[in-house]
Amino acid sequence: MPANGVLRIWILALVSAATIYEGSAFQLGSFAARTHSRPEATFSETACKPARLPVASSAQSWRQRQSCSLRMAAGDTVQVLYNDVGQVQEGLAAAIADGCQVIELEVPTTNRFKDAALSQIYQANTIFAREVVRMFTQPAELCMVFPDESECKIALAEYGGQVPFGLSCLRKPNPQGPGVYYYMVMHPVFDVREYIQAEELLREEIQPKGGSMVLFNAELFKLRKGGIGGYYPDIFFPKLAEARKRMMPQVHSAYYFRVFRGPPVGALYKKYPGPWQVLKAVEGGFEVLWEGEQQAPPDQDFVFQKLRASA
Repeated sequence: MPANGVLRIWILALVSAATIYEGSAFQLGSFAARTHSRPEATFSETACKPARLPVASSAQSWRQRQSCSLRMAAGDTVQVLYNDVGQVQEGLAAAIADGCQVIELEVPTTNRFKDAALSQIYQANTIFAREVVRMFTQPAELCMVFPDESECKIALAEYGGQVPFGLSCLRKPNPQGPGVYYYMVMHPVFDVREYIQAEELLREEIQPKGGSMVLFNAELFKLRKGGIGGYYPDIFFPKLAEARKRMMPQVHSAYYFRVFRGPPVGALYKKYPGPWQVLKAVEGGFEVLWEGEQQAPPDQDFVFQKLRASA
């Protein structure tokens, strides 16, 4: 992953292309590049309001389980099942029970120590997300949102050709009825305009009816910093900048595990409502290097600093 300085140089060199990328009909690559393959599971989502929690277990029981959320002192060694469906479900249910309306899930669904084709990552995301939503019991209240129509068709094929929930896409959304409150937006990372479209969906359709949006593997670390030093500098991506300013303050991370290949190997981790943790891979688990209780995660430079200082 390139450092911010290198990335800024790269963006400056491609400023004209970036302007076209955000503002025109141009799209980087074809959606054939996203092609997935096969299915397995069932999907449905739930309210971000404590009064409505159509999940397989009550909000109280989820909160009781979450009271044991991972909190350790720096220097302790912990075990983290970083792509365990049950752990992701617990974090998501706790965030929903607390009334969070924009929820982030960042899960390594593929081996982060090996490069994978985008199509493989999307396929793994699609299948994993379907497993996560087995916790929900009211599928008619759910809509699963993919970046475009082609991915909707691919997902439907992967899910066996029939689903008990709505399907839509960011490019040409299908307006959902008043009984649909919960939207899971899948990996809006291929085209910068997908972030803008996700924020528009949130603002124009989801929030007016009191709904909630879950962003699955949206790589929101790219949006957390604005200005000239951001991943997408505001001056070159003005529409994205406006969307970022409106949406990002509302984001709560329900489950987050981002791998840093190092050396040394480490991760940034959170399971709601627990703290953010910088973890270093050691024999038998992870060593806790730092904890923080803030809503937004620390930036990657901070994580790198903690990991390098521990080497």
